[in-house]
Amino acid sequence: MSIKVDVAINVFGKVYQTALAVLSLLECSGKHISTIYFQEEPLTAEYEFKKHDAILEYFSNSVEHYIPKFWNGIEPTDVKRAASSEDYRLSIRYQYGWEKSHERYLLTIHNDIEVVADIVGNLLNELDGHSGVGEIGQCWWCPAGQNGLCDSEKYTEFKPSYQYLMKIYNKDMDYSQRRAYNLELAGQFRDNAWPLPECRLNEWCALIDMEKVRNDTMPLGRAVPFGARVPSGAMIGENWDRPVCLDVAVQWFRDMLHMGHTFKHYDVNKDIIHDRRGSVKLDSAEAYVIAEQKALLRLKDRFPEYCEFAGLL
Repeated sequence: MSIKVDVAINVFGKVYQTALAVLSLLECSGKHISTIYFQEEPLTAEYEFKKHDAILEYFSNSVEHYIPKFWNGIEPTDVKRAASSEDYRLSIRYQYGWEKSHERYLLTIHNDIEVVADIVGNLLNELDGHSGVGEIGQCWWCPAGQNGLCDSEKYTEFKPSYQYLMKIYNKDMDYSQRRAYNLELAGQFRDNAWPLPECRLNEWCALIDMEKVRNDTMPLGRAVPFGARVPSGAMIGENWDRPVCLDVAVQWFRDMLHMGHTFKHYDVNKDIIHDRRGSVKLDSAEAYVIAEQKALLRLKDRFPEYCEFAGLL
């Protein structure tokens, strides 16, 4: 009997890209998949007027649709509130699938990927007793990666002091190549700078062993939810002062590593097409529309039966 995997996909607009993600995943890895937990944000981009009705109806037997009661946007996660309020906690990205899944393994995916190979089968083969497998780290944003000090394979070896971490963050700072964690990092990094602020199991396509991590993760354990965004410190300037948040799953990854969990790097780019730098921004109507039109063309080319069903031909 083949191993079954549940899927958690977080959806914010991108109707055609979302359809392409789900269709291509099921075409390439459908034999491994049990339930797709389709967590749709209660808000969408102001220039997105289409709905996900077609893809939800097309896969009504395998997709469980959930719209949270709260919209968190890019605000920091209120971890204390998440511990006491189920409705709030289930509004955190991927959390509905995390708590509702009954399978041992959970795949998290972005809604703007295209799967071109059996990504689930390959990740299952690579898991090898670890708590999760996928692409490790956003090394292109990290000064340690930029300077050849660390990478996705060596992230367990590079454990700098806080002072050294700040030194490389502040050296030749270029905001187009590095996020603004440079001026002041949160106290947890002073206590232990490892793992670094860009280190995580990248949630756009990752396989997690729920049997290993569930009891250590909220609401059962002390690690923050997988999709939580936690303040990393502050950007401080002459005329402004604002908090900066760690990305999705960074704090969870950090909590897991400090509890002794291990994670394996796998180059998912062999099996999916995804713009990891997120150039299609939700605050850019032009980029958004271009990406949607490209996805529509791919849908018509690769999945004409669906397009006929959805009235897209």
